[in-house]
Amino acid sequence: MISKYSKILLFFVLCAFSFRLNAQQNENAKPWVFWYWVKGAVSKPGITADLEAMKSNGIAGAYLMSIQGPDKTPVYSPPAVQLTPEWWQMVEFAMNEAKRLDLKIGMHVSDGFALAGGPWITPELSMQKVVWSKFLVNNSNAKIILPKSESTENYYKDIAVYAYP
Repeated sequence: MISKYSKILLFFVLCAFSFRLNAQQNENAKPWVFWYWVKGAVSKPGITADLEAMKSNGIAGAYLMSIQGPDKTPVYSPPAVQLTPEWWQMVEFAMNEAKRLDLKIGMHVSDGFALAGGPWITPELSMQKVVWSKFLVNNSNAKIILPKSESTENYYKDIAVYAYP
């Protein structure tokens, strides 16, 4: 009788161990983090330290997010200002370090000034949204001028006009 219960217990222990082992080996189950590069305060030793800490704590990857440009008194000197050659060198270094550590890196482009905004982004190149309106026409022979839909920053462009009976 005891051996029967021992076998059942052993079976469940082995199953639990097997599930635990499989969960640890599944890279797709590991978490990712947002990795903020704030105000250009980034350095090669800092990048290496951050990525090695991520790796040692079971992180699979990071979404790199550069936010806020440096202040008049930078947090770190010299700052790596977004989109400058120095910043791109830091990004390349981070990618190489991530590859060395078998981590994944994704680039997050936010709508802020750091990456996807700024004076060089004109309204027609900025983030867009699709708007629509309904306009009821009672006479099929009427010539009408459709009202202009809402616009942002005085920019508007028609995609299409649909009419149906």
